[in-house]
Amino acid sequence: MMKLTQRLEEVRTALSPSFDIVYRHVTIQNTQAWLIFLSSLSDSELIASLVEGFVITAGNDLHITFYPGAVDKVTDLKKAITNMLSGQCLVLMDNSEVYYCIETRHYPARSTAEPNVEKSVRGAHDGFVENVILNVGLIRRRIRDPRLVVTMNKEGVKTRTDVAYLYIDGLVDVDVLHDFESRMHTLPEAEILSERNLVELLYGKTWNPYPHVRYCERPDICAIHLLQGYLIALVDNSPTGVILPTTFFEQTKQIEEYTQTTLVATFTRVLRLIGIVFSLYLLPLWIALVIDQNPTLLNIPIQHVNVYQFGFQVILADIIVEWIRQSLIHTPTILSSIMSFVAVFLLGDMAIELGAYTKEVLIMVALVNIGNLLTPSYELSLANKVFRIFIGFLALMFGISGFCVGVLLHIVILLSTKTIKFPYLYPLIPFSYKECGRILFGAPIKVNRDTSSKSTKG
Repeated sequence: MMKLTQRLEEVRTALSPSFDIVYRHVTIQNTQAWLIFLSSLSDSELIASLVEGFVITAGNDLHITFYPGAVDKVTDLKKAITNMLSGQCLVLMDNSEVYYCIETRHYPARSTAEPNVEKSVRGAHDGFVENVILNVGLIRRRIRDPRLVVTMNKEGVKTRTDVAYLYIDGLVDVDVLHDFESRMHTLPEAEILSERNLVELLYGKTWNPYPHVRYCERPDICAIHLLQGYLIALVDNSPTGVILPTTFFEQTKQIEEYTQTTLVATFTRVLRLIGIVFSLYLLPLWIALVIDQNPTLLNIPIQHVNVYQFGFQVILADIIVEWIRQSLIHTPTILSSIMSFVAVFLLGDMAIELGAYTKEVLIMVALVNIGNLLTPSYELSLANKVFRIFIGFLALMFGISGFCVGVLLHIVILLSTKTIKFPYLYPLIPFSYKECGRILFGAPIKVNRDTSSKSTKG
């Protein structure tokens, strides 16, 4: 059996010198032990309780007990060091070849607050944070089913990031679960710093702007999807959960649908879908009608339209709105009031009087951007904006025929977007009357009674 000093030297050799790596030697009743932990990621109170338990049990000739954290016996040195670098306390003991990893993690984290992207008038006002343990707790607080499975993996060559995936045994789609686990087991050697890195490694990079999964920062939405048989993946250091599988229409759903009456929820849902369609096709269609000099409901001079001037005005107005959106994201709060003055100059009467664009152009651009803001999924709204500009460019060049070709190409891209099990335009293509009714009119969360009774008995 390897001596304690030799095992300690192995650990020291594997670790580079750092100020926050703490080595503590403890000797009680001829029992020697070394405690190795990170002062930057470990809770000092838990470490004190750990030492106290060691002293009490060893001093009274009892079986040595570590408390209050969970204890994991590890025989692999590399895995033990990885656990220690994650914030656990590594304990080496005399006359033992096992590495004891005690749960003492205490990650720096901000308080839970409502996500800025997915706000809600009614319902919960908490959101995920950068601590994966807290994020799992936020979901467990809502689902107290004994068959809720939480699996934790460490991925990444150097980062060794904690990746947790959750599902309810008996409710989850088996095909989705097996596909996800097989992809997790065959992950290429790369670093994982966010949920986006994980998704790219699982499903590959693509030039298709539409997201293959749904990103969500609300634990209540993730809990609802778990009860509906979906799978949730959480990545440490990221306040965003990944919902699998997803479709185009799934990403248009909002938490307000579950907090309002049936009639109000259906009304807002239909209006939202109309706004999303407008954000995609209304501006390109209007451009096509103007280029072909067809009459519209707006009072616009359609005779002798200068294609280049008209196209420049539309593109300029849409780009300015996008610049303002991005600047508002990155502008410090103390300077945000300045952006309102800038927006007034760029999109107000002064710009119209100078001939940058007409009032009609400004109205249409504002209308379609409101449709973008109606889209609950941030990634979906950006993808829709990319294709709106693309279809608008075709309409500008070729009129109605260019618009039709652009819409056709857009539908083809949506149909070719790969997701797990379901087509991206399901339940519209292929058509499912039952699922279309659920999207438009909503449906209660149904749980398999046989599964629930089995889980209660088990």
